[in-house]
This record gives sequence, structure tokens and C-alpha cells, in this order.
Amino acid sequence: MKKMVLAVLGGILMTTANAHAEHKLLVTDVLDKKQVEAQALFEYSHLKGDVTILGDSGKRTVNATESLYSVGVGLGHGLEVSASVPYIFSERDKVELDGFEPEYGKTDGFGDLALEAKYRLLGGEEAPYTVVAGLGLKFDTAGEAGTGTTNVSPFIAASANLGHHNTPYAIYRATIRNHDEYDTHTVSVGFEKELNHTVTLDAKVDANFNTATRDVTANEDFNFEVSSYVQLAHNFYVLPSVAYVVSTDVRSKDNALRAGSADGIRAGFSLYYLF
Repeated sequence: MKKMVLAVLGGILMTTANAHAEHKLLVTDVLDKKQVEAQALFEYSHLKGDVTILGDSGKRTVNATESLYSVGVGLGHGLEVSASVPYIFSERDKVELDGFEPEYGKTDGFGDLALEAKYRLLGGEEAPYTVVAGLGLKFDTAGEAGTGTTNVSPFIAASANLGHHNTPYAIYRATIRNHDEYDTHTVSVGFEKELNHTVTLDAKVDANFNTATRDVTANEDFNFEVSSYVQLAHNFYVLPSVAYVVSTDVRSKDNALRAGSADGIRAGFSLYYLF
């Protein structure tokens, strides 16, 4: 019973040109025709919070080391398509209830394949404003390391060129899941600042609003992230990042279990190359 309950909550508790500034990492950037970008992300996360199961209280801790591999291709006329797949090296889930032996869960392996397309509606690299819209599809292709759902994710994003290499941006994304799982509405705001030809800083806040289902209540989680783009060679970048994450209370509709607010950290780096 405890393992079944944790599975319900787990999904909610736990996203060739000149070298000068030549990357396509801002969400409103679109690859030119025949341009290709490849990125590999490696990340560690730690999350801990209170949990109550059938009246017994305790702590839940999740430690994960995972990666994400993606490639994007410019098709011209403001259109870009990309594909990505995650790989979980290790995800360890520990539940410690007062008076009981700890229970452990683990996950590893490849996750679900995802495809995405985005189209520039307005603007461009030198324009004062740029707007893009897109659609993501995540398929239920993996076993234990997958989410068990097919997701449809339309989004729209806008950025402003304020001059002096200052670029604020905003994103809205809806993630719709099948099998009566919760949906997520994400609002992100960020600011990108190019310090020099080698280093660019990016600060972003994500607010994720998860809807209620027939089994669990709605909840929210927030990510506060700072990252940077550091150019190592011609069109080759490393992107270190660190984030603080926090989620609000979520419980089953029958009040048999409750996961209190949880928080943690996420840190990692990406390797990025633009062909």
C-alpha cells in the first residue's frame, strides 16, 4: 500500500558561423537552415520533505543523477525541429517512517523519447522583439525509467533586445498528460546578460502549476536557476548551472497520505556545440 501511494505522489514531487556570441541557446533563438546543434546535459538533484502515510509520519529523500541528450536542426523559414532522450544513471528514493524500517526504491535506464518543433512568429536575432511558438510531444517509449504517459506540450515564448547585450524573456508552456494523470502549466521568466565574448549569464524562475486528479490534490513547484554559457572553442560551450527547487503540499483525496512541502538543490553542466 505504501509503495502504491508513493508512486502516485512521485510523479508530482519529482524539466557554422562566427564564434562571437554564436549559439542558439535562448528559447526564442531558431536555427538557420542546415544549422545543427547538439547538447548533452549532466545533472545531480537532491530533494527532501515530510511525508505521512496512513497516519505514520516521516521523511522522504530522493537523490538522482541523470542526463539528457538532444539534437536540433534548422529547416529554414524560421522553423526548427529537435529530438531528445534522457538517461537516468541513478535515482534513489528513500522513505523513513517513524518506527518502521526505511523503504528504498531505485530507477535507472533510458527515459522517454521527445520531439519538438518551434516556429518564429515575429522578429529575429537583431530585432527588438522576438516571439516563437512550438509544440512538444513526449512518447511513452521507456519502461521503468519513463513517466508512463504520452505528453503534448504547446508553448509560446517572447524575448526583448534591450541593447548592451541585455535580453529578458518569458515562456508559457502547457503539458497535457494522458491516463488521467495531472497536467502542468508552466510560467517562466528569465534574463540573459552577455558579459563578454566568452561568458553569458542567465537567471530564470520557473513556476509549475500541477492540476488535481481523481486521486491527488493540485500543487505547485518552483525552480530558481542561475546558469552561464562559457565558450571553450569555436562554437563549443560548457553551461554550468545551479538551482534551488521547492514544492508545496500534496495529498491523496482520501487523506490516506500526504507529502508536505519539500525542497532541494539541482546542479549540473551541459556541453553544447553548434555545427
